[in-house]
Amino acid sequence: MNTAVITKVISILFFGALISGCGLTKMTSKYDTVVYTVTPPILQVHGGKVAIKIDGNIPAKYFHKKATVDFTPVLKSENSESTFKTITLQGEEANGGQTTISYNSGGGFTYEDEINYTKDMLVSGLEIKAVANLKDKSEPLGPVTIAQGVIATSERVQNTEEIAIAHHGYEKETILSEVATIYFLVNQSRIRTSEKSDEDMNRLQEFAKLGYKTHSIEIKSYASPEGTIDANDDVSQRRNKSTLRYAKQILKRLKLDGVNDESLYTNVSYGEDWDGFNRLMKASDMKDKRRVLNIVNSVQDPEKREQAIRDMAELYDAIDKNILPQLRKAQISILSYQPKKTDEEIAALSASSPDSLDIKELLFSATLTNDRATKMKIYNAAVSLHNNWRAYNNIASIYIGENDLDKASTWLDKAFEISGNQADVLTNYGIVAARKGNLNKAQQFFNQANASEKNQAILDIRQGKYAKAERFFKNANTHNATLAKVLNGNNSSNCTDNTAACYYLNAIVGARSANMQMLTQNLSKAISADASYKQEAAKDLEFINYRENLEFNAIIK
Repeated sequence: MNTAVITKVISILFFGALISGCGLTKMTSKYDTVVYTVTPPILQVHGGKVAIKIDGNIPAKYFHKKATVDFTPVLKSENSESTFKTITLQGEEANGGQTTISYNSGGGFTYEDEINYTKDMLVSGLEIKAVANLKDKSEPLGPVTIAQGVIATSERVQNTEEIAIAHHGYEKETILSEVATIYFLVNQSRIRTSEKSDEDMNRLQEFAKLGYKTHSIEIKSYASPEGTIDANDDVSQRRNKSTLRYAKQILKRLKLDGVNDESLYTNVSYGEDWDGFNRLMKASDMKDKRRVLNIVNSVQDPEKREQAIRDMAELYDAIDKNILPQLRKAQISILSYQPKKTDEEIAALSASSPDSLDIKELLFSATLTNDRATKMKIYNAAVSLHNNWRAYNNIASIYIGENDLDKASTWLDKAFEISGNQADVLTNYGIVAARKGNLNKAQQFFNQANASEKNQAILDIRQGKYAKAERFFKNANTHNATLAKVLNGNNSSNCTDNTAACYYLNAIVGARSANMQMLTQNLSKAISADASYKQEAAKDLEFINYRENLEFNAIIK
């Protein structure tokens, strides 16, 4: 290659480099002409996320036709840096960008993204990092800060969910019962000797001998649906009377508790037992039983119904032999209170010999104390003795109450291994997930558990669904109720809880509604109750418009 050619090539390369360099230099030096507008001007946390919307306006004659710019918003705090997604802008003769910017007329773009909130973002700056690229050269633009700090009032949700404590299942009053059935001959009310000594009558008498306190004694009598209604009502009543006499006779002999107390007796004569007829027919293996059942269900008049069935000659003999005799009956029922340990006895045994209690009694004993250590000892005994999911869940509930979420999760996992999808376990999983910021997972658990409206409303606040949460809380003035209203734009609310957190929330309401008296009075109360709110208020951008106010500064200094 001759010298002239070499010189020409070098000149071309030098000129290209100069053009490239000059293009980026201009974009760098004129970067202050690019205008960024961020919405909202002060960033806020909603649903556990910080969302930004940035509108960029790029002037004419700024963006090199062949250049691209990588545009990245960054939220920088003292100890951390959180990066939003990167987008690429391109000149009209470049490739690889999402938005094209004209050199002659300039242009604009709109950028939207969100990131998970962390506490160190509270004092931070939203910075734009941009890098201009032209051929094989890159030059940083800026950086430029376009917003300061984050308002995190939505994160002030209090952990007041209804923690699910699995019910012990223990009943302080349990009714036991025994029933004896007496069968009669057609149209008869006399109790036959064979009926007085059959198996269920013997069981009834043995039950009476236990000596339990009687809850009630019931006599029920019936007639088979054959003949006139009046005749069947009469025989049913006679069976009731004869059965009552016999019951009193044997129960007095057995010295049943309350046998002479007439208020304990209930005597009912039902007459024709069509319900029993229906049940027995359905359970039978008779051919064409469906035809009989159709008559029972379609013919309203009992006597016409009976006649229609009687007219089914091919079936009636089987009905008369197998069904009707079972409807000519009376029943004696004794209902008695099961003997129970006293609460004091159960409490004492849970401490001294938990193995002498069944699982229901043991779990119940935990409700008889407010001492955390005692409850934990009882639940651990239930775990050791019975490997019961309720005990695992209830240990988890204690840890949730202490906001020890990792330990709670460990015990919930053990409960789940045994129980599967028990509502109590799923509810507690949901609470743990919500408090850890896993809001979608929390919602899934709450849906499965059919969670309480209160728990859902608190999750709604965490998710940024403030209107929905406010509808649940209605006229309540608790901390979370007030928070939902404030976040939904209702600045006339007032928290009535006598707590530092409540006073501070009212101070925020005062700031948002430009009510200086409400702000200062409540902020003073909050700081008096909890001195940490002084430092918190100094950083809180809810009070940014009052940072030059002498009265405000006097409170936080």
